[in-house]
Amino acid sequence: MIKSLKNQLVIALGILVTVIGVIQGVSSYKLSQAGTNALLDTRLVQVATRMRDGFAEGIPANPSRGSQDDRDVVVVVWKPGEAVPFRTTEPSLRFPRDATPGFSNVVANSEHWRIYTRREPTMTIQVAQRASVRHDLTEETATLALWPTVVLLPLVWILVALVVRRSLRQLNELGREVQGIDTSHLQPLSLVGVPTEIKPFIESINTMIERLAGAIDKERKFIADAAHELRTPLTALQLQADNLAPHIAPGNQERFQELRKGIARSGKLIAQLLRLARADAPVNGAAPLARVDLSEVVTGAVADVLPIAIARGLDIGAEEMVSAHVRAIETDLGMAVKNLVSNAVRYTPDGGTIDLRMRRDGERVWIDVIDTGPGIDEALLPRVFDRFFRACPDIEGSGLGLSIVKAIAARYGGDVTLRNRDDGQSGIVASIGFVTEAVTESVAAPDSVCA
Repeated sequence: MIKSLKNQLVIALGILVTVIGVIQGVSSYKLSQAGTNALLDTRLVQVATRMRDGFAEGIPANPSRGSQDDRDVVVVVWKPGEAVPFRTTEPSLRFPRDATPGFSNVVANSEHWRIYTRREPTMTIQVAQRASVRHDLTEETATLALWPTVVLLPLVWILVALVVRRSLRQLNELGREVQGIDTSHLQPLSLVGVPTEIKPFIESINTMIERLAGAIDKERKFIADAAHELRTPLTALQLQADNLAPHIAPGNQERFQELRKGIARSGKLIAQLLRLARADAPVNGAAPLARVDLSEVVTGAVADVLPIAIARGLDIGAEEMVSAHVRAIETDLGMAVKNLVSNAVRYTPDGGTIDLRMRRDGERVWIDVIDTGPGIDEALLPRVFDRFFRACPDIEGSGLGLSIVKAIAARYGGDVTLRNRDDGQSGIVASIGFVTEAVTESVAAPDSVCA
């Protein structure tokens, strides 16, 4: 089954044109045959008329047998009362003298002939032509009439394909525009210049986009409002716990510390929810965009986690840096890169290594964060960007860090990937890429910071 609308239209129109062309070709072929036969018959009549007007005496009385070309007409003139022809252009041929006046088909000397017989008071004139010669002439003429159809049909197929492709170009452009729609760019499709036939379809898509935008906006507002509302009671709980700390009996200290840790985890979760709400918010309503140096963002992210890395004996540093700038909000990019680096620090065992590098790929610059952690089960990799999903439940976390990174990347037309290392070592390669405004030559990477 052909699912492509373009292919369906090309094939349907091509078959229609081909059928019409074949019918036209067959009609032209038959009409050409009939016309050629009519012309040949007219020629026989004209020759007979000339013989009647006195040209018969011009035929030699005793012509040589077989001297006439096979493609020429044969003329036989009979006189009343004579048993042999008065004149003939081919003595070896004998046509029935009593042939019906007008046109008839006879067999003479094992050949089929087309004969025109004209009876006059003073003579009977027969003009004949070989059926094989007539067939060759009609076939040749009819075949020439077919050539335009044979040549034009492939050209028509090409023209049909080009016309259909041009007609569907706007659909392809709309398709690319629809593909560019995501939660960060929920813009309705333009109806300017849209064909009447597909306008209802575009209006339906725009209605769906409006509904989706409304639903996502409600979700964002709910997350942000819930996080804001929860911050106050959690802060109050934290203050109450701090006030109760001196009054907790020694036997209850362990359970009290667990309570404080739970409050702290809830506070971190609410902070992550607020970050996620900000990352999901449209760029238009956010702070003005600025030209951000990605190398400085990477350096800042490393500096933020450096105390933790030093405390755990992690070797964290940059292999290669490039000077590249992105039009964005600097805090967003810093949050995205810091989340990737923080994940690497969280999952890398003490004494491990975390390497950062920047690389160019066309118009994009990628930031790779490579660790020596345990890696992630391949079956779980497709879910790592899902909200609240945690590939390793034993390690503390909210399950929102990578979702925030994904939202920030999509917000600025970038992308983020996560994969296991394929260089023989265990660990993860987390990469985030952005379209840059300008990329210059590589700059020297700072020395690795060993802890």
